[in-house]
Amino acid sequence: MSEVRHLIKRYLSVPRSIKLLIIGAFFLQLLNASSHLILNIFLRKNGYIDSEIANFISYRFISILLFSIPFGLIIKGKRLKPFFIIGAIIVPISGIAILLAVNAHIPWLIKGCFFIASLGFMLEHVTALPFILRHGDEDTLSESIALNFAVWSLASVVSGFLIKGVFVLAPKIGLANIGEFEILLGFSLFSALSIIPFLAIRETKPKPSIHDSVFSHLKSYNWKKIFRGLLPMFLISVGAGLTIPFMNLYFNSVFHLNSDAYALMGSIAAVFVFLGGMLTPILRRKLGYGLSIAITQFSAILFLVCLASTELYSNLGFALWLAGGAFIIRQPLMNMASPITSELVMKYVGEQNRELISAIETGLWNASWFVSAKIFQLLRGMELPYYKIFIITAILYSFGTVTYLLLVKDYKKQLALSENIV
Repeated sequence: MSEVRHLIKRYLSVPRSIKLLIIGAFFLQLLNASSHLILNIFLRKNGYIDSEIANFISYRFISILLFSIPFGLIIKGKRLKPFFIIGAIIVPISGIAILLAVNAHIPWLIKGCFFIASLGFMLEHVTALPFILRHGDEDTLSESIALNFAVWSLASVVSGFLIKGVFVLAPKIGLANIGEFEILLGFSLFSALSIIPFLAIRETKPKPSIHDSVFSHLKSYNWKKIFRGLLPMFLISVGAGLTIPFMNLYFNSVFHLNSDAYALMGSIAAVFVFLGGMLTPILRRKLGYGLSIAITQFSAILFLVCLASTELYSNLGFALWLAGGAFIIRQPLMNMASPITSELVMKYVGEQNRELISAIETGLWNASWFVSAKIFQLLRGMELPYYKIFIITAILYSFGTVTYLLLVKDYKKQLALSENIV
């Protein structure tokens, strides 16, 4: 209990500028989380099939693939607050535009709106971790990073329960026509509140970049370390892209679960993701990087395989409960490793490589999700069952986890070498 009190004290000691960043990101992630829960189902109700939905989603990743790495080169030595504010303007406008484009059944406009919306989220996502590393202190660094990752799960909890609440209460007060469109419109408007905490951030002046050309700028990075740091994330992201964006379609197709039920289940999972994420600093300090990553990731993989298997006996009464339980348990286990792996990678690559690796990580994650969305589109077009796609994800997750463990070993050697030099 004393450890929990000490952990809470460290969370309260996180610098004010980082707390404001987290609050602003929370408002943006409410829209992201609600879209993750019910946007695919909204698209399906408007007549789009799985392969078409996957095609739309792929455009979220193209824009980040094109712009994240150049953006990472630009932000080194720059103030980051203006990018938070620009993102807070783009996200709600593009969120509303997506809904109107879907209702109007204009596929090219839907793709364009997905493209622009992802740029808005990128401006906050790429800059968040470098901002935390610039303004954080070593004593609360793990807590600051954990808060940054906990934003998504907390937004999922809040948005999920709100969605469920609206579906339950709306018919009782004579608003039976309220559906996915109206709910997502509300979250789009609410996300605009993110600009308030972003404007209140006080940013310290960053160290200016000393490189006078693009080539000297590129040569200043340790590309070998960057590649080693990115490899495990790439493997995991390809697998995740085959599963995470389409999990609601799986439950809708296999178990005929509607938006409100899936949103509730997603919210329950997100509660555990949030709690698990907030406890990761204790896990990391107690077990170290290696054991923390191995225990959480391999356990999550087992539950993913269990979830995948339920498609084979979906007609049995307990199958939905087993699938739901595996989904709820898998989510926190998989996500608990994210703050730990991010801290590991940022320390491994060193201060001079952090902005770029954060940008490449975002770009690579979205690039792999773009590829995965296209693969999913192809596989579902061939009528490949969901469980086989999920098994592919489990295999990729396993390879990714092993490469993270090899990275931990390399980082320990790096630390030992630096201590010997000192």
